[in-house]
Amino acid sequence: MPADADVGEGASVTSFTQRYISGDHDGVWADLRRLGSVPDALDEDCRAVAFATMQRVARNVDRLAEQLTDLGLVPVMPVREPVTAEDLRDLDLLRAEIGSVPPALDACFRQVGGAWFAGDCPALSECYSAGSQYSAAPILPDPLVLPTVQHLRESWGDYRDAVEDDPEVGEDGFFFDFAPDELHKANISGATHEIEMAQYVADPVIHGVAGRSGITLVEYLRVSIAWGGMPGWSFKPDQAPVALAALRVHPDF
Repeated sequence: MPADADVGEGASVTSFTQRYISGDHDGVWADLRRLGSVPDALDEDCRAVAFATMQRVARNVDRLAEQLTDLGLVPVMPVREPVTAEDLRDLDLLRAEIGSVPPALDACFRQVGGAWFAGDCPALSECYSAGSQYSAAPILPDPLVLPTVQHLRESWGDYRDAVEDDPEVGEDGFFFDFAPDELHKANISGATHEIEMAQYVADPVIHGVAGRSGITLVEYLRVSIAWGGMPGWSFKPDQAPVALAALRVHPDF
């Protein structure tokens, strides 16, 4: 919906994008979630909000990647994988093949790229290879992990192969394994955080996040940034490592 579109004599509406840029971050995303499936008439506006949101997320993720590295994080994978032109071309192809990529997820791929905060960081009582996470802390820190376009390509390929072998696999549609779950991030046998790709909603739910049933992508990113990339500590705030305080900020998206 364009900004200030006429809706009747003497009446007008403000686009979601204008509201978001003006600072109504929570209100805009709440309204976009209430839409359910994004109508065609609001798709461009919705995608613009997602784009602006993920630009801010990217700045926060870059900051945290640098600060965590300074704190001594030894990640399991590269702590940051910037988006490439090839990624953007492949994402366009994947959108056509899959049928849809929810706007918040699409913008996350385009603006943020890959991030991997799982690893070993004694200052944050985070363990992967060096010791047991259960011994190091009273919680699983759930370090932020964000997927690359390449991971989406691989996940989509695995799904298509599985459907070819057993058509019944496709009855539930494609669920993208967005990230390892809290257990896998601590090198403990677990599962994955998943996003249902068949639903073209502005801010998709991430399924499988322990203690956060129904949490959406933007909501999960907010709590992750608010807790210095270690959102699991929000469940035990009084026992959080002292070093975590310097990483925490109020999300600006």
